[in-house]
Amino acid sequence: MTFTPLAAWASTPEPVRAAVAEALGAPIVGHRDLHGGMSPGPAVDVRLGDGRQVFVKAVSAEVRAHNHAMIRQESAILDVLPESVPAPRRLATVECGPWVALATTWAGASPGALWTDASIGAVVAACRAASAHRAPGGLPRVAERIFDFDGWERVLATGVGEAAHAGPAAAMVAGWERWTAGDALVHRDVRLDNTAAGARGSAVLVDWAYAASGAPWIDLAQLAADVVATGHVAGPEAATDRACRLLGTLPPEASRFVVGLAGMWCIRAATIPDTVMPDISAWRRARSVALRPLVSRLLREHST
Repeated sequence: MTFTPLAAWASTPEPVRAAVAEALGAPIVGHRDLHGGMSPGPAVDVRLGDGRQVFVKAVSAEVRAHNHAMIRQESAILDVLPESVPAPRRLATVECGPWVALATTWAGASPGALWTDASIGAVVAACRAASAHRAPGGLPRVAERIFDFDGWERVLATGVGEAAHAGPAAAMVAGWERWTAGDALVHRDVRLDNTAAGARGSAVLVDWAYAASGAPWIDLAQLAADVVATGHVAGPEAATDRACRLLGTLPPEASRFVVGLAGMWCIRAATIPDTVMPDISAWRRARSVALRPLVSRLLREHST
């Protein structure tokens, strides 16, 4: 499932577009609206008069205050990431009335709609490169960037969502605040649409708003979950196979994390309607459903 920004760059207020061009030090001579992501604002590939290619995203607080805050948060995080982290570099942050816009270096092309073995390998390398760094000072603990990880407990208590394995799943996720802790740099939102194809088969991680300090395997566990939830070009069985192969290289807590993500998506789909971008509720529900076979397998393995 892809998401279309509710505002195209051409419909963004002219003072915002002018302020971005001024901050970048060159006129905008061309642009291409991009699709994907979860912000109700424009995301755009911008061509500047000096020949540069730049990524810009923007949102109005009047449309969605959460995304407005996330752009400001990501701006601050990008400034403290070491140069050796596979991430775009912040060029400018512009605030104009209720709008905020972030301009970064161009990270690369979209990886496509589904995972491939090549893109999995590239993102695994990018995640390992990022987590090899100690989290910069000031980033919060990953427990402060994880929401609704009590999802299976709430499913068990309320009966909403997929309750068949809620009890064992809740037990498997218990104590997550403790076993996700660490001092590694964690992106915390690894999904296919939060990656870009870099040079020579490499990958760049984008959208760093949820970066934190945590266990170094967290991004790889989230990658494994996303391979199944987003899908693999070779089909569902291949997606599950690649996810299990990856999890097999990680500590047991990584499998527990995947189970926690499934519970998070399950309870959010059942209890948090999104009035600004209604497709998000369907996206969460689809992820929860797609992960059921993998969660069942991980629960069986955990119980043996």
